[in-house]
Amino acid sequence: MKVQEGKTYLTVPHERGELTFEYPAFQGTYLQVAEKIDKAGAKRPGSAETASLVYDSWKNPKEKYSSEIIKILKNNWILEFTGNLYLPKSNEEINNGVILEYNPKITNGKLIMNKNSLIKRLKENDHLVKFVPFGYKINEQNLIEFQKNPYITARYGKEGAEKITEVASKHKSEPYLYSFNFVNEEKIRMSALDNDWNFANRLDVYGNYWYDGDLGHAFGYVKKKSKCKII
Repeated sequence: MKVQEGKTYLTVPHERGELTFEYPAFQGTYLQVAEKIDKAGAKRPGSAETASLVYDSWKNPKEKYSSEIIKILKNNWILEFTGNLYLPKSNEEINNGVILEYNPKITNGKLIMNKNSLIKRLKENDHLVKFVPFGYKINEQNLIEFQKNPYITARYGKEGAEKITEVASKHKSEPYLYSFNFVNEEKIRMSALDNDWNFANRLDVYGNYWYDGDLGHAFGYVKKKSKCKII
């Protein structure tokens, strides 16, 4: 992890390049964290970006900044700005599954995911929108199942799925995916991560996150070229 102090930036490998996060994390409800990141002129991290940050933290967990990120996972939540729109079974072309959207809109404090608009973007092959039909495994699963889980690969991407699986492997128990295997009506949910150390000692991946208390955290990321100290 590269660190630049003053205003502190954490730079980690991401896909074919690097990603630079502002430190410290922003804290609050989903809406509050989103607004704080926007006000700082940073970008809201989705699932793939979050996976790169958490993965790099586990490479050197005793390092100052890495340990703080892991501590947030242990005691609170790291929010991912990936929205989940769950759809019931119907006669429509896209149904009985979940639409994932990177950085969905927030209006009047609520996450907004318009089904018709998202289906149009799916048909246009918008890479920021994915659809996963129900049938993927939820709840506890082994590492191989987890990494190959269609929901996980759609949410995190191939590289992100590998990274988040590596993070899951640092725990004694198998990872746990909180999601749905069917719904009777449309449901909009947020995404989040935490480490369940107190009970199962596992990585929890939330695709049905609804608790919007003030313990959510996220690190906004920026496009910044600078010389950084390598830790």
